[in-house]
Amino acid sequence: MQLENLKIKAFIIICALLCLGIVGSAILEISGADIGLTKSFFTAGGTNGGWSLGASSPWKQLYKYGEYSVVAFALGALVLLIMALKGWARREYAKPALVVILTVIIGPGILVNGILKEYWGRPRPVDTIEFRGQQQYRRVLQPGTPGHGKSFTCGHCAMAFSVVSGAAFYPLHPIAALTAVAVGTAYGIVMGIARIAQGGHYPTDVLWSGILVSVVIVFLYYFVFRIPELGHKEDESGRNFL
Repeated sequence: MQLENLKIKAFIIICALLCLGIVGSAILEISGADIGLTKSFFTAGGTNGGWSLGASSPWKQLYKYGEYSVVAFALGALVLLIMALKGWARREYAKPALVVILTVIIGPGILVNGILKEYWGRPRPVDTIEFRGQQQYRRVLQPGTPGHGKSFTCGHCAMAFSVVSGAAFYPLHPIAALTAVAVGTAYGIVMGIARIAQGGHYPTDVLWSGILVSVVIVFLYYFVFRIPELGHKEDESGRNFL
């Protein structure tokens, strides 16, 4: 019954996240904010093809180096995983550490950069007519021709949002987990501003990066590793096991 409850809860959360993405996208597109917010960073005739703000600090540095901090975060989780498996740290840390590592691999790595950016075919703002490009603007959930646009979704943003995966430590360290959620969400938004300011993505791309990474986290948290069960199972010796 406990497992079934976890699956139902996970299913509800994933459906809520997808609905948030769909409704949020509809609001941004119908209101014109998807293009309008992007235009607020564009100056016709300006430097850097009109995206002068994106070429300045701190947005330029975020684009060049922003992913490194997330890689370091994942490597830290890998070190913690090894320590847990070797018995140098609490074994309960192994599953949450795996959630962090796999979120970075599956979310930004496979789902975003490996599949969606390659095959969805949404042109970047810099390539569209509205911003002196040659391609037509496409709605975020309107697939185009594979290879003709890598705007959907934002890879840098997906990396930044991956910090939210620290939420997997909630049963063990609630405050640290909630901090990871706050930091990851803020980092993803700030990275999104940087990429919009550089003409690389629309607000809807940023939104869906956060949604998809969150779905991956929820799937790993509830379905794969069943993190909420940590601390409730005991082996014959009375110690918690994985």
